[in-house]
Amino acid sequence: MRQYLLALAVSLGLALPAMAQESETPTPQSVAGELFGLANSYIGRGDHEAAKRTLEAALALKPGHPAILRGLFIVARRAENAQDAFDALDRMVAAGLVFDASSGEELLRAADSARFDALQATLEANAAPVGRAERIARIDMPDALIEGVAMDIETDRLFLSSVARREIILLEPFARDEPIVFADREDGLWSVFGIAVDDRTRMVWAASGVVPQTPLEEGEAEGTALFAFDLMTGELYRRYEIDGAQQMADFVVRDGMVYVSDSRAPRVYLLNSVSGDLEVLAEDPRFVSLQGVALARGALYVADYAMGIWRVDLGDGSVSLVRPNDVSLIGIDGLLNTRDGRLVAVRNGSRPHQMMAIDLNADGTAVDNVEVLLRDHVDMTPGTEPTLVDLADGRAWLVANAAWPLFPEDGSDPDQERPATTILEMDLR
Repeated sequence: MRQYLLALAVSLGLALPAMAQESETPTPQSVAGELFGLANSYIGRGDHEAAKRTLEAALALKPGHPAILRGLFIVARRAENAQDAFDALDRMVAAGLVFDASSGEELLRAADSARFDALQATLEANAAPVGRAERIARIDMPDALIEGVAMDIETDRLFLSSVARREIILLEPFARDEPIVFADREDGLWSVFGIAVDDRTRMVWAASGVVPQTPLEEGEAEGTALFAFDLMTGELYRRYEIDGAQQMADFVVRDGMVYVSDSRAPRVYLLNSVSGDLEVLAEDPRFVSLQGVALARGALYVADYAMGIWRVDLGDGSVSLVRPNDVSLIGIDGLLNTRDGRLVAVRNGSRPHQMMAIDLNADGTAVDNVEVLLRDHVDMTPGTEPTLVDLADGRAWLVANAAWPLFPEDGSDPDQERPATTILEMDLR
């Protein structure tokens, strides 16, 4: 990795920042962050060419990153370089992003008014509604902060994870508007993030940990664990912990095996069976903020909020970043796979928020195609974000409007009222 970073810097006529040179293990995240900061200093000194080259180097490490693309536009505008500004907007369009280019309108209209109008229209189209989904539940629990959803297709029962109430919530098919507490802090739960129903073990699995929004009792210890509950009785079967874990976030279950991401430690865990123990499947300093997990093409795929999607080889545990096409994979939260190996991702860290299907190439190392499945649904309300998704029987269930932005980390009340949480169902066939 270090040799690659040095070669990249040399090819672009740059010197690596001092911290990256001194570090024993520079990572794409650390170097890109330093390059981004260096670009800002160049901008401050009016050295727009150096700022551009530095941002291009950061973008090579983090393809499709919205902030870096915005930086390239700002540099071009300040340099009064219309062609570079147009190029930056073209890349935002291809990345499926939205952006207000009005700050450069005078410069770009003077260069090519028709091209500017076309780009503006395409950027707006990137946020236009796509797909159809049906509202199947509306949970009027504004203090719950619901993050995840899982469907038991045999009984049509919905399970939801609550961050702020530290609960697993059950919705019966005949009473979707009457939430039932399935498990809570009395079972040892902290905030609940990823959740899944496993048909094979007949368990409800949940990843739990502590974030600033977790209501802890005075003197209560923080922790993180994977929990398994009996699907029918709600009794706790077992709690799985492992030394060094920071925040188990999301997971995927297949054939009784559970693959778990850690969003605060650079690790992915494996549980081989309900009677086994968690072990480290992969640990890599390049991981930044791991989220959703999927199994496809004989490998494990893990969304990284800051980097894209990692591929973990299940044979030797080696890790590589999936090569994206033009569409930005930055800011993916939920990630699962369909039976035919498609990845279904929920992107909420880049705008527009959307659910999309990702087709990989034959060996699963690169993106062949991205299809937007759902965007700008009426229930994807401003001030909220879609989070996790569940897939089964050719259908998808999505938490459409988790109110994370309305739960300040300091515990203060938000400026606006928190909405009821909506669960959407979408036919993927």
